[in-house]
Amino acid sequence: MRAIDTALTRLRDASPGLPYTFALAVGLVLALAVAIYLSYWGGVTTEDAFKYQSAVVAAQRDAEVLEVEQFERRAKPVLLRALEKLLESDLARIDAIAENPAERAPAFQIPPKSVAAFQTLNEQLHVLEALGQKRFEASVNANVRNRNLSNVLFAIVALLFTFISARQRRRAEEGRTLVENLQRAFISRRTELPNVKIGSVLISATEGSQIGGDLFDIYSIDGRFGSFLVADVSGKGVAAAVDTAFIKYAIRTLLSEVKDPGNVLGRFSSLYSRNAESDETFVVLFLGIIDTETGEVSYASAGHEPAWLRTEKGVQTLTPTGPLVGVVADTEYTSQTVRLQPGDALVITTDGLTESRDARGRMLEANGVRQWLEEIEASAQGTADAIVRRLRRRSRRIGDDLAILVVRYEPRAQARGSVPEPVLAGRSGS
Repeated sequence: MRAIDTALTRLRDASPGLPYTFALAVGLVLALAVAIYLSYWGGVTTEDAFKYQSAVVAAQRDAEVLEVEQFERRAKPVLLRALEKLLESDLARIDAIAENPAERAPAFQIPPKSVAAFQTLNEQLHVLEALGQKRFEASVNANVRNRNLSNVLFAIVALLFTFISARQRRRAEEGRTLVENLQRAFISRRTELPNVKIGSVLISATEGSQIGGDLFDIYSIDGRFGSFLVADVSGKGVAAAVDTAFIKYAIRTLLSEVKDPGNVLGRFSSLYSRNAESDETFVVLFLGIIDTETGEVSYASAGHEPAWLRTEKGVQTLTPTGPLVGVVADTEYTSQTVRLQPGDALVITTDGLTESRDARGRMLEANGVRQWLEEIEASAQGTADAIVRRLRRRSRRIGDDLAILVVRYEPRAQARGSVPEPVLAGRSGS
């Protein structure tokens, strides 16, 4: 302690404000370290919960088949013994993954003696199914809490950095640039997908900060399927940025169980309604899942701005498939499917683009974006950058948060024999 006191005294004598600035810097580093830990290693795994649910479902299925074969079809002993072994294996799996006695597999005599025994087993497995669902939801909620906390800490890091830079009389632009880098690194991140090229832009209109409520996320579900998400959270600033973390990691967790976008949005809507801090908040989002080997894309959108499919034949508008998340609880969402050919691209943006206004106050709207896309010929990132350049020329300032995501299908076989695309083409210079 004496050594620390001596060091602080020397710092205070050297510069009156330096010890306070030093303490803030230490706090910034500690908050950043904790936030990174929560973001990357603090999550609660849902793998065991999925395994438990699958074991219960398998036991229900095999018990039903065994009952039919034994008492209705009077199958041969050889077939019955094979089915009995499957059921035994499923019950053993349930026991192996159970976290407490209540989740243990029910006792079941094999070979079974009566239909009543199957009925009792089925009732007990239904109870375990409900326990498995609660276990899954608990793991998801734990992940959401950890991710929310990590993003609050990232926001604190941004605020601490801004304060330190102000004390050292650094330019405000330097502070905004660093905060923007923090958001890009920890909230909206790009993951490479095979046979797919991604272009992206994220801009915040919040004065003095780059933290906003728009989000994009690219996620590799497995070696073949990948997801892409664009979302717009109601509100601005730190509160909206915290919500983006909830959206990102909740959607990723749900994608680990199912690959149907409409199903995922339905489950997320229910989860969001239970966890939202205010009844007045809502989320507009677009979720797509791409088969990187075939180019097939299934998608669902919750009241999202129109997305656009650009092909050799022109630009097609993809309309929303369901209402906003957070407006009506337990909403069902439908999924739609499109097949991307080599060179085709999906362009998804938030309303910061369509609702932008020119000097006369006229909004760009969806038709204006469609016209731009018909004129722009560029790579995935070149298309995103060209849209922003046109927007800056048309509008004096970007008055709303903006996220742009371009997903272009480029199979490797075609990419090796193709001519490199120009970064930008078009009569307007974009």
